[in-house]
Amino acid sequence: MTDVSSERSILYDLDGLAMVRSRVRLPELESFRTELARDPDLVIEVSAAVKGTPAAEPWPSYSYREFMGSVTANFDVTMGPPAVVRAAPLLALSRHVLYTNVVEPLLRFIIASRGRMLVHAGCIVLEGQGVMLSARTDTGKTATILRLLRASGGSFLSDDMTILSPTGEASRYAKPLTISAHTLRAVPHNRLRMSQRAALAVQSRLHSRSGRGVGKWLGERPLPIMAMNSLVQAVIPPPKYRVDQLVPCQFDGKCAVRKLFLIERGSPPLRADVPWAEALEQLLLNTADAYEFPPFRTMAPQLRIAGLTFEEVQAIERDVLRGALANMEIVRLRVADFSWPELVKASVGGPLEEGGAETTSRGREAAEPLVVAAAGRLSVQEDT
Repeated sequence: MTDVSSERSILYDLDGLAMVRSRVRLPELESFRTELARDPDLVIEVSAAVKGTPAAEPWPSYSYREFMGSVTANFDVTMGPPAVVRAAPLLALSRHVLYTNVVEPLLRFIIASRGRMLVHAGCIVLEGQGVMLSARTDTGKTATILRLLRASGGSFLSDDMTILSPTGEASRYAKPLTISAHTLRAVPHNRLRMSQRAALAVQSRLHSRSGRGVGKWLGERPLPIMAMNSLVQAVIPPPKYRVDQLVPCQFDGKCAVRKLFLIERGSPPLRADVPWAEALEQLLLNTADAYEFPPFRTMAPQLRIAGLTFEEVQAIERDVLRGALANMEIVRLRVADFSWPELVKASVGGPLEEGGAETTSRGREAAEPLVVAAAGRLSVQEDT
């Protein structure tokens, strides 16, 4: 088992928007790793003393405590600046839990203080156009992005979260992708070893929406949910891979987003133009959905990071979206299968040509009618 802290701090520079100095390697931020130090906005430390009674701090702080004594996933946040996280060793051991449940929520504050939003959406460049996709967690966004990249040779910026500006410019946030068993349909067979594919049967069930739903339910009970989550994920880590491990692709740093697709599963199938005000609420809802796991709900209202309260962060995010969406064509895509890639590619330009890729049922059979809603009218159109 690897050490949870390094001899020296690891630096991550989020393209000038945030500098993280961490004693724990954070795989989600690996694409931002740097050797060029500057004053940090966020510092991650590991301390065996983070248990029991919170220590007195000269600055405002937040302390998360569970009741397992030394076997704990407790942490403290000193609000700074810079913001300083002191994580107990068990929490630091499960780096994914530390990042997802503590680090990324704090980065959300810091990025908002720069006039940007960390929005729950993926972003790629197709046919020279910036395309953003957003959905509730575990809908099929990752598989859609992988199939589009594999078929069209586009550039990748992000899959899970994207940094968005008020002008509609997206900046990269290239975290490793969390894949599931159904996502494998978008991945060439030779990209993963047989053992990796077999492990997905267990990993994807544990880290799916249903698995997180159980975790959320447990988090509402008087149980040490962070410690339980840290132990489980230390033993069975989530199935995370860099995008270029899964499909051949290029990387991009920034792009102007011209098209936003809100994807969902259901019937009847639907392709509908979406007013920007409706899309704004949907993106806020999708982003809130990504932060539903404990302890965010109790932690966020008590924080003041980079000079902002959570209410102020939400207000900035709303303003960012209001400006950004004015520059985008916004489309809602609802299908009963996983045929979003065909519809996205048709909207951007040309058919999806996957060659040897496994196709969806829509690609194997005659296309079913797709209901199109625009300007208050409903019509029936053959899907192309």
